[in-house]
Amino acid sequence: MILSDKFIEEVQVLDAVDLNQYEKIINFAISYIVKHDTQTTLAEVLEIDENEADRLFKLGLKLVSYFGKFKFGDRQFRQNVEFLKFKEDRKAMFLQKLEANSTQLHKRLGFIESDGTPYFKNLEWRYDIQIASRGYEEEFKPRIFMKFDLEYDNARECGKIEQVLLETDYANLKNLQQEINYLVSQLESARQQKIKKLGQML
Repeated sequence: MILSDKFIEEVQVLDAVDLNQYEKIINFAISYIVKHDTQTTLAEVLEIDENEADRLFKLGLKLVSYFGKFKFGDRQFRQNVEFLKFKEDRKAMFLQKLEANSTQLHKRLGFIESDGTPYFKNLEWRYDIQIASRGYEEEFKPRIFMKFDLEYDNARECGKIEQVLLETDYANLKNLQQEINYLVSQLESARQQKIKKLGQML
């Protein structure tokens, strides 16, 4: 999961506010998620117009919520941080506050920490069709060949790369696709429930 251009453009507004205000926005968003603190408003904290404070609050909440779901410092977290176009002092401040509250944020947002599942990369594939055979009774079936690397990012096997070769026919590949689609739909359902709960909390 990588930051979208729309997300980057929206939160970039925070890079333009006063540094002191920026820090208060991040602190307020973290406190709101972790403690669900609603005794004060951001408008009161920043001493600005309520409409402007509400806009900045939503952006701060969006930023903290997105990065708070990752395990601090893991591969996806680092990749996404690189896409932030904040000034270095603001980015450093944001990371410092995330690290100090990473456990509480991760728990509150309801996301499961990384289980060390490897990432795949360098995918290559080939589609072969047999056009002749010595046996007339042999059925011609297209074969799909795939090669990819699995890269491990857990503490025990960090940096390990394993090459995988896979050969299958179209029917099995189609069945695998259906199984994956089903699992993804179940994952999305669970994620939507978590998002719904977070929305009720806001």
